[in-house]
Amino acid sequence: MQELFKKAWEKIEKSKNIILAAHINPDGDALGSSLSLYPILKKMGKNVKVFNVTKPLPMYLDFLPNFDKVTDKLPKNYDLLISFDCGSFDRLGIEEKPPFLINIDHHISNTKYGDINIIDSKAASSSQVVYNMLKANNIEIPSESAVCIYTALVTDTGSFQYESVNEKVFEMAAELVKCGVKPDFVAKMLFQRDRLSRLRLLAKAYDTIELCCEGKVAFVEVTKEMMEITGAIKDDTDTIVNSVRAIASVEVACMLREDDDGIKISLRSKNYADVSKVAVKYGGGGHIRAAGATINNEFDFEKVKEMLKKDLKEILKGEK
Repeated sequence: MQELFKKAWEKIEKSKNIILAAHINPDGDALGSSLSLYPILKKMGKNVKVFNVTKPLPMYLDFLPNFDKVTDKLPKNYDLLISFDCGSFDRLGIEEKPPFLINIDHHISNTKYGDINIIDSKAASSSQVVYNMLKANNIEIPSESAVCIYTALVTDTGSFQYESVNEKVFEMAAELVKCGVKPDFVAKMLFQRDRLSRLRLLAKAYDTIELCCEGKVAFVEVTKEMMEITGAIKDDTDTIVNSVRAIASVEVACMLREDDDGIKISLRSKNYADVSKVAVKYGGGGHIRAAGATINNEFDFEKVKEMLKKDLKEILKGEK
């Protein structure tokens, strides 16, 4: 990994026009990781653009330094594109292959689509991979970058609740605080700015909770009608599946959300089930404990639930 870190940084140093990009519908890790390199590369004299095809971006991340610099228009002329937290090239929303691509990720399902692939499936977040690369090349981390890296780490570890959290994660967090991060500020920005529409949506979604597999699996539904009635936006659905997983008997929680192109499934497990196996089956991906996919051109919730029940029964049976 150290050799890859060196090789990637050498390419960055030689490049003049650089694009930092993350996957469609970015979460905290994707956006935080991509924004983290912006001030560092600007200081190096690079012409840097942060790109994400999603519009609008998730507003709960609007406190991240340089959030307003993100553009949904891909620049025409560039030497290098660095992707973050993106398991496959098609999820960048870019049609043509870049002249050179550095792929930074921590998803075990990553398809290694880059010219340089820095994939560490043991890392707690893609931002930890970025952090390790900066450390390996003795790059000073300014406070703006530190806030982005720390926010990405907090969101992708469930506020340090997941199995990926170890002493290295806390050492990293401590180092980022030394770089200027204020954990209380990040926590307030992430968790104490709730939208009333989200709370109203939660009430309606919770009414749809269905348990199966002897209480080990929980389904929750979010329809377009619910979104319209409550005034909710897609960001408001982000934590629903996590809260349903908190039910005492539940090992796997699955949220089904009605979108324009089909039904989006979000899967979370608690102790032993590898939900990434289910997500991959439907063209998605992710982690052992958190994964997702979209079942295109399908809008029948009951049909999708029956399909997933069969898959999840097999997962629960084979991995306990």
